[in-house]
Amino acid sequence: MNTLSNTLGTLSLTAILAFGIYGVVVNVYAGQNPGYVTDAVYEEGCGACHLAYPPGLLPASSWDKVMAGLEDHFGDNAELDPDTARHLSAYLQKEALRPGKPTVMNEMLRNLPADAPLRITELPAFLAAHDPVAKQMEMATWPEGFLSPCADCHRQAADARFEKELMHPGYGPSNWGGPQNED
Repeated sequence: MNTLSNTLGTLSLTAILAFGIYGVVVNVYAGQNPGYVTDAVYEEGCGACHLAYPPGLLPASSWDKVMAGLEDHFGDNAELDPDTARHLSAYLQKEALRPGKPTVMNEMLRNLPADAPLRITELPAFLAAHDPVAKQMEMATWPEGFLSPCADCHRQAADARFEKELMHPGYGPSNWGGPQNED
């Protein structure tokens, strides 16, 4: 009986330690993978003019609108040759934000309207996440493009890392006033 108890205790302790170690490893590496496959054509082409926004920040329907309107891409002509456009469209469709695809950006699905907006900065979850900034700056509405340069506040935006803890000094919850655990 004593041997059985020792064996069960050892097995239980081993299982607990294994799950614990697994949890630590997952937690350490969770923030290092942006949750999408990068694409050199996308990074070079789109990233030449602005941050190559993580595709998982917008649903496929929004990326369709972006690709369909490249002749007037937020005021600029960003037309591409047909092969490059097809390549980027396929890439953006595959990596777009969608239910059932686990990424660090899944919170952007919250309150997503049926006709998703064209701009990341118009997504309801984005606006909710940035509401404390608007209150701190006493702004009722954002000027167009005000929040588009993510790297202004998020120092690892190019790596699709937008956690509050990774913001540039002088930005983020510690400067917003009020409770520090706001979402």
